[in-house]
Amino acid sequence: MGRGPLPRFRTYSQPATYGGMVRDLFTGRAARGDDIRRFEAAVARLAGTGFAIAMPQARIGIYMAVRTLIEPGQRVILSPYTIYDVVNMVICAGGIPVFADIERETCNLDLAQVDALMDSRTGAVLATHLHGMAMDIEPLAKACHDRDVAVVEDAAQALGARVRGKAVGSAGDAGVYSFGLYKNVNAFYGGIVVTDRADLHARLAGEMAAWPTQRIRPLMRRVGYGAFTEILTWPPVFRALPFHVFRSAYLHDIEALNRRVREENNPAMKRQLAPGALRRLLPAQARLAVDGLFAIERDFQVRLSFASQYHDGLADIDDLLLPPMRTDGSHVYVQYPVQYADRTALVKHMLRRGCDIAPQHMRNCADLECFAEFHRDCPNARRTADETIVLPSYAKYDMDHVLRNIRAIREFFGKDHSGRTSGPHTGALKGQSATAPSR
Repeated sequence: MGRGPLPRFRTYSQPATYGGMVRDLFTGRAARGDDIRRFEAAVARLAGTGFAIAMPQARIGIYMAVRTLIEPGQRVILSPYTIYDVVNMVICAGGIPVFADIERETCNLDLAQVDALMDSRTGAVLATHLHGMAMDIEPLAKACHDRDVAVVEDAAQALGARVRGKAVGSAGDAGVYSFGLYKNVNAFYGGIVVTDRADLHARLAGEMAAWPTQRIRPLMRRVGYGAFTEILTWPPVFRALPFHVFRSAYLHDIEALNRRVREENNPAMKRQLAPGALRRLLPAQARLAVDGLFAIERDFQVRLSFASQYHDGLADIDDLLLPPMRTDGSHVYVQYPVQYADRTALVKHMLRRGCDIAPQHMRNCADLECFAEFHRDCPNARRTADETIVLPSYAKYDMDHVLRNIRAIREFFGKDHSGRTSGPHTGALKGQSATAPSR
């Protein structure tokens, strides 16, 4: 336990990931091969759907699915607790965003709110499975089907999750997965739409046939950024400098540095896609994604062990709101979010104790000035956006650091390992000698 901190995130990639991609980019092999078809077939099998079609990004998949399934000017019900560009994809697709409030425990849509908002103007519901925690999608899908309302599942963070044995993304008209740099299968950029609807697949495939392929230069920049991130978050390097720099920035409120590790800066509304956004995935990216699919179950078991330990170690702290603990495969815990009213104080305490954690910087989009014309009061989303802290649970993390995080949190709340209120405590926790499953 004398080791320094592990970073709050690392990518799901290996040195060979970068070596293979650089080789393909410089030899021209990046654009050759039948790997797109192989990738689509593999994801369709994983999702249990009849069709899958690769996209340049998950958000473009959302845009294409929504645009195909609604008429211009129809309303699209969605969670306000999401990245602002998801809202932009609905707007660019011709939809009118209608924000439905969320359940605080899961951070996902409240079904009762959705049901109350559906009317004759509703064209679709965009259901997000956030933090790798699947919402109960089947009742929503049935209610929408009964009203002839389309369902698009944003499963960008929930690849591999299953609800009652059925893959998330497969219950509605379309599901969207992400294969971006920070997802649990990494192709640097990339997404995919899965569906059982042959008509939807045919329309998407027909439009995409005219798209140019991904440009090499932006992909090379993304690969370079990923490699730089890997170096900065490699534990020996991270402990030597980056942790101390960013800890000092957060403790002393140095905004110029804090922005460097915070996503969702400068939200703005878009009514049109950026030029060049509609491009086809490269075979080299598809090859990476196919390789990553084989590790989904293994990595999930590691994250599940971390989530279980967080739950057991923190469940008795009344001031913390924890996510549900589920072992049925519906929650794959790509992140472990907890909520606390004074999250800044808790994050600063943990940073001082050598634990690298961060607030979740996702916004309540219903309150953003750029979306003022779509404003709707969503108190649960507002509070969740203000209080959520992300505890690391990525597959390269380890159990010793999970336990370190738990000890620091319990110390903050004055709890000993038995749950009694006490002074600062550094004793052993349940499972202190445990390790993650063999990888």
